[in-house]
Amino acid sequence: MNYERINEALTRLHANMDSAECHGVLCGLLAVQDENTKSHWLAHCAPEVEAGDLLAQEAVDILQSVYSRVLEQMKSPDFVFHLLLPDDETVLSERVGAFAHWCQGFLMGLSLGGIVDTAKLPGELPEFVHDLLEFTHAGDFDTDDLQDEQSWLDLSEYVRMGVLLFYQEIRDLKEAVNPKTQH
Repeated sequence: MNYERINEALTRLHANMDSAECHGVLCGLLAVQDENTKSHWLAHCAPEVEAGDLLAQEAVDILQSVYSRVLEQMKSPDFVFHLLLPDDETVLSERVGAFAHWCQGFLMGLSLGGIVDTAKLPGELPEFVHDLLEFTHAGDFDTDDLQDEQSWLDLSEYVRMGVLLFYQEIRDLKEAVNPKTQH
């Protein structure tokens, strides 16, 4: 997944979000809903695709490949999931701003997925949601020194692992409510 390529696709679709936010919305939706969220996510990210618009269709195809890749990453037991953010060569302030957009997107995805009262989520998930809400303001921080780079790495890793925990906790909760019967 290439951050800039997805940004270009979203621009062609006249989406009001960047790659980070779009990815965050998808991750939030996938964290709380089943795997058939693709149409819901695409309708949110690309609400008005005109029939016959080949450039828009190409952009939708890019988003569909993002969906497949993210679903595969989140389901993987190997912790291969990563946040879609600008690469490490991008100045830290831009990465932090995109991170804030990603967190905003994830929270939107939870909402679109039907989460109304985050206090009722299991385990440490309510605290994680609260942290994400705080991180939506991350773009307001001054990011000038090398210590900020290490803090950035720690913060993005915390969120990455938190998303995987969120995904698994919701799956475990659904399994407890609707256990699969073995024959």
